[in-house]
Amino acid sequence: MAKNVQINGVDYANVASVKLPLTANLETFALFYDTDSGDAAVGDIRSGKKAWVDGAEVTGTVAEKSGADLTVSGKTVTVPAGIYDSQAQKAVADGSVTPTLTATGDEISDTASDYPITATPKATVNTAGYVSSISDGSSVTKYIQTESKNATPSGSEQTISPTAGKLLHSVVVAAVSLSGNAAVGDVMADKTFYNADLTKRTGTLTVPALSLTSGVLTIS
Repeated sequence: MAKNVQINGVDYANVASVKLPLTANLETFALFYDTDSGDAAVGDIRSGKKAWVDGAEVTGTVAEKSGADLTVSGKTVTVPAGIYDSQAQKAVADGSVTPTLTATGDEISDTASDYPITATPKATVNTAGYVSSISDGSSVTKYIQTESKNATPSGSEQTISPTAGKLLHSVVVAAVSLSGNAAVGDVMADKTFYNADLTKRTGTLTVPALSLTSGVLTIS
């Protein structure tokens, strides 16, 4: 800050500095500045650098820093106080999310079958940034489509197959209408038949045999 000074009775306005000769031949000089307006503190000046404040010499204490001094902990980047001569940066590690799938149900197992259910889990990043925690996603339920089929008894083998895309959970076989009333004594011996409850039976009925040559009636 300049001052008004008087030298040898002469007034000089707004004098910021005064140069005084150190030798008679005016070859060297001492330069004096007005430092009254200085308000810097040592914490405002680079470490090791000197300045004059209010007529006193001060030495700065602000440390020099670089990108190597930055530290990263999780999603927090710590920038220590100091003077940076160039841009300083520190990369935050990319987060990693591995989606998993938990399937439950008595109808589900790891054994291969003709009814596979494929579920592909997917992780979606809503907001880019450091991943500090992982939360469970919403449950998704998929249902196995089932059906029931009817079958009519037949004298030949039948294959009941499910409709494509469905699981056959039951087959209803129509009842056989049986009204026979034969007993084993009504059926020739060694001949088989089935009674009303579909039980296999063998007849026991015998037929008298008549010999025409001897005239003898033989019952066996």
